[in-house]
Amino acid sequence: MGERLHIVEIGAGDTHGLRRRLLRDNWTESDVAFPEDTAPGALHLGVMDDEDALMAVASFSPQATPHRAGWRAAKLRGMAVEPTVQRSGMGRLLIDAAVDRLRAEGFEVLWANGRDSALGFYRRLGWEVAGEGFLNENGIPHHVVVTEL
Repeated sequence: MGERLHIVEIGAGDTHGLRRRLLRDNWTESDVAFPEDTAPGALHLGVMDDEDALMAVASFSPQATPHRAGWRAAKLRGMAVEPTVQRSGMGRLLIDAAVDRLRAEGFEVLWANGRDSALGFYRRLGWEVAGEGFLNENGIPHHVVVTEL
């Protein structure tokens, strides 16, 4: 992997490979195209290395949250980072780039259904855990996480 990283806007389809491999255990029958992917205002970001390898992806779409009722909110979904570079700051790069862009577009809050295994990541970024935990459609423990922009 190269040393220089850059954030790029990508298409929804560009996220599918990493999503399927990392979020669905490479289950080929898994549908990793989410309804939010084509919502008006949806944003898909990737981290590319200097060899143009896609190392991380995340998607953002306008969507309200009851944890900040009445606020202009965006939802993070489908964040995936290559295992060989996890804990290297790529997730933070994606979130920071999205926060800058969403804030400039007038959004006030960013939220996600975060896997319990990733709650430490969100807490290190200053996000708060909101509400009770739940199991998603695949039986994976999650909590809602929220950060004000």
